[in-house]
Amino acid sequence: MEKKQTIKVSMASYDKYVYEIETLGYTIVPGVFDKPMCDELKKHLKTALEDDLKMFGDKKGKKPDLAVDLTIHNPVFIKALDNDIIMELCTRMLGNGCILYSYTSTILKPNKQSAVHDMHIDTNKFIPNYLTGLVMTVALDDFNEENGATLYMPGSHNLVNSPSEDTFVQNAQSTARKAGDVLFFNPRVFHRAGRNISNETRYGVTVYATRSFFKQRFDFPRMIPKENLKGASERLITFLGFNSRVPDSVNTYYLPAEERSYKL
Repeated sequence: MEKKQTIKVSMASYDKYVYEIETLGYTIVPGVFDKPMCDELKKHLKTALEDDLKMFGDKKGKKPDLAVDLTIHNPVFIKALDNDIIMELCTRMLGNGCILYSYTSTILKPNKQSAVHDMHIDTNKFIPNYLTGLVMTVALDDFNEENGATLYMPGSHNLVNSPSEDTFVQNAQSTARKAGDVLFFNPRVFHRAGRNISNETRYGVTVYATRSFFKQRFDFPRMIPKENLKGASERLITFLGFNSRVPDSVNTYYLPAEERSYKL
């Protein structure tokens, strides 16, 4: 695995991002990925969508425009996770040892209606004043008004019940941003995709992280191809869930912790 991309962010900026996530429910961090990385991710995302359809197109419920797991595709998707800003904000918001819950494609085709255009949240879990997860949407294209920048309703992560459609329309804010910018948000924030009235498909990827004791959507340690983990850092191995597994036998339970950890 190639050397990870490193971006310098001041402690004051991290404090600002954390504050906005806690109060507004979301924040936008500019320049998390540079143009070469965005271009590489976008290229391989297009291939992943095609390959995903070939592999699972005969399955009931398979959506042609959605890859529900990107870790099984090109290694660049795993490489992208080993990012200082992503790791720092996830740790600040979710604690040490936080793990990947899901990693999906996020595309919006021109003039097409889908479920993402309905107001929704990304989790039904509601624990007042407690963040269970953090979602990150990486823009691989510029997200703007023409291609359907997502609308978020500030502070709505504190609502027990859904706001009315009128309330959402009156208060929701556009999250237009540049390619390489990442929007981090509380999965309880009410949001919906804008309308893509351009002539081009808008590309992005979505990463969903949770606290270390939550169950992952997939058994990543068993399903990620070993070649995709070549050169992975220890923090990335932890984020992927390798060090959060339950013992598979009583004998494993009695092994020293270092022998149960994934060996790089």
